[in-house]
Amino acid sequence: MAPKTHLVTRLWILLCIGLLSAPGFAKDKGVNVVVTDAYAEMHTGPGHSHPIFHVVEKGETLHITKRYTDWYKARTVKGKVGWVHRDELRDTLGLQGEEIVFNEADREAYRNRTWELGVGGGSFSGSRSLSTYLGLHMTRNLSTELRYTQAFGSFSNNKLLALNILHEPFPDWKVSPFFTLGTGVIRINPSSDIVQTEERDNSVLTVGGGFLFYVSRSFLFRVEYNDHTLLTERESNEEVDEWKAGFSVFF
Repeated sequence: MAPKTHLVTRLWILLCIGLLSAPGFAKDKGVNVVVTDAYAEMHTGPGHSHPIFHVVEKGETLHITKRYTDWYKARTVKGKVGWVHRDELRDTLGLQGEEIVFNEADREAYRNRTWELGVGGGSFSGSRSLSTYLGLHMTRNLSTELRYTQAFGSFSNNKLLALNILHEPFPDWKVSPFFTLGTGVIRINPSSDIVQTEERDNSVLTVGGGFLFYVSRSFLFRVEYNDHTLLTERESNEEVDEWKAGFSVFF
């Protein structure tokens, strides 16, 4: 190797070493905490099914680098790397004695959710009904939902397609009340042989409300009541009450 080439190679190696040893370069970002509980158990993976291979004693320092649901990847001062559950870190402190708050990952995902998809069943003016919806969260308080409901009655079968605005005044609550306002169209298909009538379409105005119950991970339980006003061509409009409950997933 030529002297000049050899010199360039050495300079390149020194440059790489310098960059790799520079603060913050090629190091996983995280936070240093001091364990103040009696101990903290380190697992080989993010889950109780993974075995415990090390116990961190009170007063030891951990470097938290990553989170997966309620599990945190940590490294001890001796270089041991494992996963610690959030419950083991409730009383940890920073190096300066400051309190470290570890948010619940599932709850954080719930508060910051973008999409919801749900199914439910209940009563639509006394008839059995099934419904589904797709919701898009525009802000933490406001979302829009596209709903489809089908009701099966003794005298008619109804299909309702509606677009609603949903308002959550307290989105951080585990049991969150909400209010809805929307519009849509309903198709009424008579199924009785006693009275011969044609199927008809009517515009619908909807007001309602209910409660969202955060269950766990990505699941919600939802109960609601809706008052539908059917805009007919007759002198008076029709009022339809709807009660339903169901489960939703968010992502």
